[in-house]
Amino acid sequence: APPGGGRNEMPQRFTSKFNLICLPETPRQILAKIFISIVGEFFKTGFTEQVQHYADDVVNATIDVYHLITEELKPTPAKFHYLFNLRDVSKVFQGVLMTKPVSVQTGESLSRLWMHECCRVFHDRLINNEDKNWFTHLLVDS
Repeated sequence: APPGGGRNEMPQRFTSKFNLICLPETPRQILAKIFISIVGEFFKTGFTEQVQHYADDVVNATIDVYHLITEELKPTPAKFHYLFNLRDVSKVFQGVLMTKPVSVQTGESLSRLWMHECCRVFHDRLINNEDKNWFTHLLVDS
């Protein structure tokens, strides 16, 4: 990652002692395919047709939120912990996958669960009201 957000460039003398591996960012279509297959199969185990219908929407909205938050809320010296990665996306789905079919029977209850998990993973990390309000509006628009 380039310098910024409290990170400094590492000297070449230091980095010459290590093997650096750079991985490109995973394309959105591949992320969607991976998570849609996981969430879609989970929703086939006793959930209503309405909930199963929203599997793609939940995955796409989560990936959209992830991409927007990584683009808009960059780390700075005051917000050095604003580092978001795919582990955060998987934590949202992990929380969704812990539910039981009895708890989520409508699209509305699924959207509430999804918003709760997004707030748990992303919103709880935000430190000022401006960022929290921005994120709340982002979730409502999704």
